[in-house]
Amino acid sequence: MKSAKWLPTLILGGAVLPFASAQEFGVDSSSDLGYAKAPISTFSLNERLDGWYTAPLDAKGGAVEVRAHAQAGLPANISADFDVLSATMVFPKPGVDLKNLKWTLGRFAYRDTTGLVFSHPLDGSQLTFDFGFLDLKVTTGFTGFVTRTTSGVVLSLADQDSTALFATPRFVGALETEWTFFDSHTLTLGALAQQDLTPHEKLADEWSKVADNSTKGGKFDSQYITLKVDGPVAPRFFYDAALTFEAGTTMSQITDSSVLTFEYKPITAFLATAGLTYFIPAFFSSSFETRVLFASGDLDAKSAVEGNTAGNYTLFVPITPTTLAAVFNPGISNLGFYELGASMKPISGVPLVMGTKFFGFQRLVSGMVNASGVLSTGPVWMGEEVDFSASWQPYSDLQVTASLGAFLPTAGTFAASAPTFQYAAKIGAKLSL
Repeated sequence: MKSAKWLPTLILGGAVLPFASAQEFGVDSSSDLGYAKAPISTFSLNERLDGWYTAPLDAKGGAVEVRAHAQAGLPANISADFDVLSATMVFPKPGVDLKNLKWTLGRFAYRDTTGLVFSHPLDGSQLTFDFGFLDLKVTTGFTGFVTRTTSGVVLSLADQDSTALFATPRFVGALETEWTFFDSHTLTLGALAQQDLTPHEKLADEWSKVADNSTKGGKFDSQYITLKVDGPVAPRFFYDAALTFEAGTTMSQITDSSVLTFEYKPITAFLATAGLTYFIPAFFSSSFETRVLFASGDLDAKSAVEGNTAGNYTLFVPITPTTLAAVFNPGISNLGFYELGASMKPISGVPLVMGTKFFGFQRLVSGMVNASGVLSTGPVWMGEEVDFSASWQPYSDLQVTASLGAFLPTAGTFAASAPTFQYAAKIGAKLSL
């Protein structure tokens, strides 16, 4: 009888032990030191700790995942937050035509079809359906529980409130379908929408005078439809192309009968990207890439944040920012961007990767560009940049990086007092503990 009392415990222990032994956790420490003159002189020093933990829930692929970070540096900045705090459940063969169903609940990282419109943590749910020939992903989430210092969303004047602890509340919904055709080519159709949930008391009333509410703004609601295709052109030679249309509404400052008033106006904008990548493993494990990007502009816009002053708002505005280059890094609004790059491992047997990239920047239409210091009255062609990078991993838990960039702005792009040669340099190290 005594042995019978221990039987349930032994059965439970036998079921849990394999999963408990598969738990993984770790801490990464990243440090970097940099100096930039772009266009003002800036010294930066940052230290970041990233912790992660994963544990399987079952043998089907379900798991609990936790990722968090803490960061401090100069210029003065400090932040800490959970990047991922989720549980994922997997249901194999839940239907006749459905091969797999994956359900994630909690906080997870979400990236849109292109990675250029939205890349941000969400608190919500994500369902992924695998039909074999087609994958369907349904995502819903909320941004308002992410700390303000962690969130990169700046779409409205309310987003610029640095005194707030949390980011502006927004509901995000996304639907993405992916088909495979001709065996190795992929066609992806994505729809993404975000709704601004800022409380009414923090907003200016539509049709009210701007002079009466000079510190307030309105809501920014936007929707994005993306069509993307990618695949091989030949062995080791790949292409990708995407077209995104943006719609929605934004608060505008419109002159009506000589009075400047608030008024919501429609958004009609676009983003187009295309790229080619070629790999040559036999030649120093090298790769070569070229890419172009075009984001629509607005002749009447005075800024990228609630800057519309007449008619429809045709300035493309992504939800989260993207890093394009080391020195000159404009937002993806009213921009023509050209990139040509190469990387290789120059020394056989040595874990060293070196890369070079050349960039060109132009504005698509005359007017404002979402970049600090750039004049709205400047030339169409804004300048060229060259970046160099190196990554060396002498040990499995240590990686050392370095980058150097130089930007040559076209005369008139910045004010006359700005330097005619801008540059940035950075060194860093990442240690996995």
